[in-house]
Amino acid sequence: MPGTGPSSDNLVGKTVGVYRIEEEIGVGRWGKLYRAVQSTVQRTVALKVLSAEMAAMPGKTDHFREEMRTEARVVHPGIAAIYEAGYANGIHYCAMELMDGPPLEQFLRKGDGVDEHHLLQTIASVARVIDFFWDRKVPHQPPEASNILVGRDGLVKLINVGAIHAPHSVKPEDDILALALALAHIANEIGDVSRPVAELVERMLAAEGRKPFASPAELVDAAETLDRTLFPPPPPPAPAVEKIQPKKTKPIVIAAAIFAVLLLVGLTAFYEFHRAARETGPPPIPRPADFGTMVEVPAGEFVYQDGRRYLPTFYIDKYEVTIGDYKKFLDAIAAGAEIKEHPFAGTGKNHQPANWDLMLEAIQNGLPFNDGQLTWDTPVFGIDWFDAYAYAGWRGKRLPTEEEWEKAARGTDGRLYPWGNDNDPAKSNNASTPKQAKWAVVYAFPQDISPYGVAGMAGNVSEWTASSVHDTAVIRGGSWQDTDVSVTRRIIDHNREYRSDTVGFRCASDTKINPQ
Repeated sequence: MPGTGPSSDNLVGKTVGVYRIEEEIGVGRWGKLYRAVQSTVQRTVALKVLSAEMAAMPGKTDHFREEMRTEARVVHPGIAAIYEAGYANGIHYCAMELMDGPPLEQFLRKGDGVDEHHLLQTIASVARVIDFFWDRKVPHQPPEASNILVGRDGLVKLINVGAIHAPHSVKPEDDILALALALAHIANEIGDVSRPVAELVERMLAAEGRKPFASPAELVDAAETLDRTLFPPPPPPAPAVEKIQPKKTKPIVIAAAIFAVLLLVGLTAFYEFHRAARETGPPPIPRPADFGTMVEVPAGEFVYQDGRRYLPTFYIDKYEVTIGDYKKFLDAIAAGAEIKEHPFAGTGKNHQPANWDLMLEAIQNGLPFNDGQLTWDTPVFGIDWFDAYAYAGWRGKRLPTEEEWEKAARGTDGRLYPWGNDNDPAKSNNASTPKQAKWAVVYAFPQDISPYGVAGMAGNVSEWTASSVHDTAVIRGGSWQDTDVSVTRRIIDHNREYRSDTVGFRCASDTKINPQ
């Protein structure tokens, strides 16, 4: 890969890979930041571009890629998501969630003074992320005003949280102090704040002899409590009560009134029943009888990239490994099961996906998770290559090689998609690309079936394979964020500790293994 490329000083109107650049929106230590549109899914992103000057400096491209990988592994609702990092058209880039709201100073301004409601919300949001960092032992830099961005929906998120080649935060108190200094500086530029808010910030600064916060979690609670106290939500409007003068009523009128009441109760029950049906949406897709089974892929040649390969018979999971499957694995670890780790995995891995506790809470309480809806039968994600390797070994299986994965997806005739052959219309069933729901159940797309009967190889989540070179591993297939994906897509430049909400896996074996 070349170390330098064309100048990145003016990319507006140009295309880098699948990203069409619309405007420059900022400058950072790596180079410029652009608003761009990802043409494959028509998603607007923030595209961080490594400047040509930085790319020409020894080791900087490796540092850039390493930092982007590190940030991508940190998944939290209060952190702007990293979508991917890559190299195209002579440019090193990173695509990330676009925070397109007002600048922080404008967000915290209200008329001629400080918007204390937004200030308290910002303190709570950032402190919640800080608490996550220390709870999960994530190396990070102290928060700065330039790293606190606002979305169009008013949500506050952090960016540039990695601390690979920058000083790490040493203790939580330093993070709280840094946040207080950043926000106090902005607030002082805008105007005065009320005494309760000033006291909260003074406590963050440990100023005026005030008792400092014991933890970021305590700060979250204090900021949210003060926010509710100063800005309570308006009470719901009281129902209008019509005053009725008592009258003498004939028996026939009383009977009519009772009938009307019964009719009203019946209509209300009817309405509530149908309202509940509308709100719960369509009934869940029934789990198929072959859930958890493996598919035989017979020995023989198949079209592989630019040539043909021969593979002996092997078996591969029909469906991707689900959250329910993976929970059994983690439960076995908790019960003391002996797990065979990869030699390079290191020590102390607990194999929990990123945000595992939040995922379980969402499933158990029927709550949304990062704009998606999880069930036990949605594919597991947020796991790295070593996690997938350990799970496969626990099941008595292994990860499929890249060649096995491709043969299972493409069949023997070199088709580009599992459900049709673009090279030969006579072999195509003319099915369109499945609509990608975010983390749909693994059997949600009956049209996404390969010639051998393997499901979900073009969507839902991309998948780890056994193939790897040094510290990188091969990921195959499309995910829920793609709208038109060829299963020949290869992503090889991913550290084996990479985690993403678009990457899961399935297992393979030399012999057929029955479901647990």
